[in-house]
Amino acid sequence: MRRVLASACAALAATAALAVVPPSYAARPDDGEAALQADADGPLRIRREHGVATFVGKPAGTDLDNPGVGRRTPASVAARAHLDRYGEAIGADRSGTRLVERRTVGKPGEGQLVRYQQQVGGVPVLGGEVVVGLGADHELDSLNAHLSDATGVPAPTLAEDDARAVAAGTVRRAVGRRVQVEDGGRWVLDPEAVGLDATPERGGVRGVWRFEVRAGSAVRRLVLVDDRTGDVLLDVDLVEDIDRTVCDRANVWGQEVPCTTDAVRTETSGPSAVADVEAAFAHAGATSTFYQQVGFFDLTSLIGYPTASGLKLSSTVRFCPNSGQNCPYANAFWNGQGMFYGQGYAAADDVVGHEMTHGVIERSSGLLYWDQPGAINESLADIIGEIVDHRNVGPGDTATDWRLGEDLPNGAIRDLANPPAKGQPDRMTSALWDADLRYEDGGGVHRNSGVGNKAFHLISQGGTFNGQTITGIDAGDPSLTRSGLLWVRTMAGLTAFTEYADLAVVLQQTCAQLVDLNWFTAADCTAVNKAILATELTSPPTSDPEKDAPRGCPDGRFPRTLFDSETGSDPTAKLAPAPGWGRTPATPVNAAYGVNAYSGDTAWVAEDPPGAVSRSLRSAAPIAVPQGQPSYLAFRQWYLFDFGIDPANGTGYWYDGGTLEMTSAADDTSWVSLSNYPWDNGPTRVLQPPNETRKAFAGSSRGWIGSRVEITGFGGQSVRPTFTVRTDESYGGPGWYLDDILVYTCDLGLAATVAPTLPATTPRVGVTVSVTAPTWNLPDAVTSYQWRRDGAPVAGATQPSYTPVAGDVGTALSVVVTGTSGGQTVPVVLAAPAPVEAAPVPLQATMPPSLPATAPRVGTAFTVTAPVWNQAGVTTTYQWRRDGQPIVGAMSASYTPVADDLGTTIGVIATGTRGEQVVELAPVTAIAAVQAAPPPLQATTQPSLPATTPQVGTPITVTAPVWNRPDVVTTYQWLRGDQPIAGATQPSYSPVPADVGTRLSVVATGTLGDETASVVAGPMTDVLPVLAVVTVPSLAAGAPRVGRAIAVTAPTWNLAGTIPTYQWRRNGQPLAGRTQATYTPVAADVGTRLSVVVTGTNGAQSKAVTAAASADTALGILTAPRTVRTTGTPSVGRRLTAARGTWAPTGITFTYRWLRDGKVIAGATRASFVLRTVDRGHRVAVRITARKSGYATVVRTSAAVLVRR
Repeated sequence: MRRVLASACAALAATAALAVVPPSYAARPDDGEAALQADADGPLRIRREHGVATFVGKPAGTDLDNPGVGRRTPASVAARAHLDRYGEAIGADRSGTRLVERRTVGKPGEGQLVRYQQQVGGVPVLGGEVVVGLGADHELDSLNAHLSDATGVPAPTLAEDDARAVAAGTVRRAVGRRVQVEDGGRWVLDPEAVGLDATPERGGVRGVWRFEVRAGSAVRRLVLVDDRTGDVLLDVDLVEDIDRTVCDRANVWGQEVPCTTDAVRTETSGPSAVADVEAAFAHAGATSTFYQQVGFFDLTSLIGYPTASGLKLSSTVRFCPNSGQNCPYANAFWNGQGMFYGQGYAAADDVVGHEMTHGVIERSSGLLYWDQPGAINESLADIIGEIVDHRNVGPGDTATDWRLGEDLPNGAIRDLANPPAKGQPDRMTSALWDADLRYEDGGGVHRNSGVGNKAFHLISQGGTFNGQTITGIDAGDPSLTRSGLLWVRTMAGLTAFTEYADLAVVLQQTCAQLVDLNWFTAADCTAVNKAILATELTSPPTSDPEKDAPRGCPDGRFPRTLFDSETGSDPTAKLAPAPGWGRTPATPVNAAYGVNAYSGDTAWVAEDPPGAVSRSLRSAAPIAVPQGQPSYLAFRQWYLFDFGIDPANGTGYWYDGGTLEMTSAADDTSWVSLSNYPWDNGPTRVLQPPNETRKAFAGSSRGWIGSRVEITGFGGQSVRPTFTVRTDESYGGPGWYLDDILVYTCDLGLAATVAPTLPATTPRVGVTVSVTAPTWNLPDAVTSYQWRRDGAPVAGATQPSYTPVAGDVGTALSVVVTGTSGGQTVPVVLAAPAPVEAAPVPLQATMPPSLPATAPRVGTAFTVTAPVWNQAGVTTTYQWRRDGQPIVGAMSASYTPVADDLGTTIGVIATGTRGEQVVELAPVTAIAAVQAAPPPLQATTQPSLPATTPQVGTPITVTAPVWNRPDVVTTYQWLRGDQPIAGATQPSYSPVPADVGTRLSVVATGTLGDETASVVAGPMTDVLPVLAVVTVPSLAAGAPRVGRAIAVTAPTWNLAGTIPTYQWRRNGQPLAGRTQATYTPVAADVGTRLSVVVTGTNGAQSKAVTAAASADTALGILTAPRTVRTTGTPSVGRRLTAARGTWAPTGITFTYRWLRDGKVIAGATRASFVLRTVDRGHRVAVRITARKSGYATVVRTSAAVLVRR
């Protein structure tokens, strides 16, 4: 296990979202942005970071017209004019900054890119660049900027020679052999400008000495040395190679020297017999041709190595680095001077294009070779290499092969059409994205290039992917010219710290420029946009750790600050630090690291000392946590503590760390660990002894992160949040930085419990409109008002009421009712239902009120008919008068005279009100003086009930009473005993089972005005129950037969005197006239089911019950003699006659058949038969068949007689 202490060297630049901003953008822009919006005729694409624009672009089809630039203005002059006019938007005007032009890319009249280097105090800033994109007319297409906020840099105190020694020693110790150092001069390092974490060891903006340190072909590093402290602030590997490892050793090694005087193949020499030499020569030429045809620049002048005879594209084949690696060397690389290929690697034209493109990137955008910039660097090299491969078709190449390095000795290493086939992600949120938390591959530069590769393939060839269907821009063009144009120009528009989200913006802007040049169509840019969506270029990788924690409240609640470490006149006094804690920058704690803060330049810091300590930082004063509502402690932190990694299994050992506790205000020794409370980005690592079992923030935070813990459980207590550094006995690190510590609670959000309202009437000029006041759920809420005309505030109209004026006619009137409580503001907007109308016509009655044409009487209500008005929405009120004087309280439409009114004249005045209009009408009076009250209301004829016994279900009707005065309204209430029956309020009532055994009565009440009088009818005799069967009727068992009478047994009933009636039925249908207790089935009943309905009737009640036969009706049985015989002498010529005997019932039909020796004699069918000669010696008999409808047929045969002569 190795004990390590490291901080990330990769850029973790925050990426802002791209927004489409219309020219009328409401936020206050600076002068530069205001000028951009004023000069644009459409929306602009503006991306901001920390409130400053980092990218400005105009979409295709729009114009941005700088009045100081024309088509003939030289590119350099035009770019500077754009910076002069719009530079303030990107911060180019900040104090101390100077932009120095570096180079221009592109041909005049076809769109160009002008690149500037930022200098602060005359010193170049690492990563401080501006790329100005010009259209074909030299108007501004885009601004892409990464600039430092620094205004100056202190003078160096460390000589460059001393810094060089530091850089050389750093790399020499790492690689174990001699190194060569190239001076890069003095630079400014601003971590914010280049996307690096502002770690303590970097200490914010610093002056640095820049060096490139080499040790053979495999070592090429950018080293930045602090020009005041001598610390190494950055050490970056610049070697760019194909992602393959070296497995075999060989026996030929050599130094990494550019190919110059010992060249075996030149433009003037003949071909070489060595295949690798010819391949490198040919493929370098193919790549150079591509850049000449598509990029419009000379590759030799851009990346060529200077020799005595000029710049050369230096390639070395079958190279084996003198660094102990295997030979043949199984790799290839660009070393900043030329290309170097292991045996067989120059045979792959896509590999040659890849490595040479690394040189183009280094000399143009300078993409840093780590994290997302490094992945884009690799992806661009893959893309151009593959385009070169498709343009330089060789044996075995196909238009559908998108593998990189398929011609290498060991086969393809990447697949641009299907990156996952080679373990690469094809979208930002892919599970294959390599977070590379230990930076063993510079932040995943080789694996994560798959995202850019997939975007290229989708743009070029199209397809359906991740919900997007794309039409490729290279359809029908195997040379991929459009893709070449797009990616070469995009590559030139990038900056050193470009991430995938930035790449998406530059791709879109480049496409828009190509549309302006008429080289692309809008459809091509649609393909670009869809590919960006499909590969999710603007989304962060899923595997990226969470960077901040929420500081809001649950829905319906509003945050209220209980403690804020950054507010007040003396924030330092808000926390009580133990020794070893301090607040930057005025603290000796970690002073050597300089400022490291999340916001501003102040933060709390605790060192991680090389000894076992426990040091706390806690709030100086107790914080009262409210009870019964959510409360939170949030803070931002940066930490780097001593830890170890087991190389065998990657297990981490966390020796030092920071914990968070809550200390009781009453007892500083009483505290509660917060490690197991609900967290956002909480502590997850368990410390080693002597702090074992403690869960802490340990290892590296990899930059500033936000954390939050819920402390609702401490509601009702006064507590002190406590941050504690806990260490073991050895080693140490930069420690723990804390900033923006916030304790807050979540109050109920301000809301209107009773909403304000406006009248539902049309507003009119001169008629005051008033809004009702709302009721708020918070007692200290203050209500304010602002009336609006067509949405614009009406000056001075800030009261609950407003009277429209002539200028309001036809406009929409509304009012904003705003509640304010603490920091909460809740506006409620109410709008009138219709536009304001002109002043109303005068209110008047079209029909006056009137009184009845009868004399009023004491005690009898007297009602006025309402007047009819000429307008809708009028409210009418009344005032009754006695002999012309108002009667106190008599203000309704009706008035009942009292004794004091007797003999006086009463009248009423009606008043109409509509808005501000009030019209009082002339009084109307009764036709006569008030007369005395009528006699008391009483019944002259009493109500009565029938003298019958009431039964359940039988209605009872009371006769109405007759009253002594007319117009009396009679109502009824039936009683069960002395209790009212609910709902029984009609003259008739049907008793229900609950009434059985009780006595019914009814109260009749007469009402006339305010008078009532009641009389009672009844009670009646006890209510009888519902008629019911006690024993049911039945029919005899078995099937009924035709002709045989059946009788039903009589039922018994629960009420004496019940009379039964009968109705026989055949298959459920009544048999006409069959209403007796017995019934004799007939022929029509055969095969049917007989039943009888017995209905018992008792008074008004009846109850029916059915008895049914148990089987269908059977045929009847005829009554027949046992035998029949013949009469007469059995001789030839004599007559035999059938004697059938007695049969029953009547109505039987008989047929005859005479038989000779048992066989039918033809034609012998009468009751007698004359014997013939043929019958002599035979026996003759007769067969008699009896039939009757509804009966079974009966056959009888007589005894046969012998015919003798």
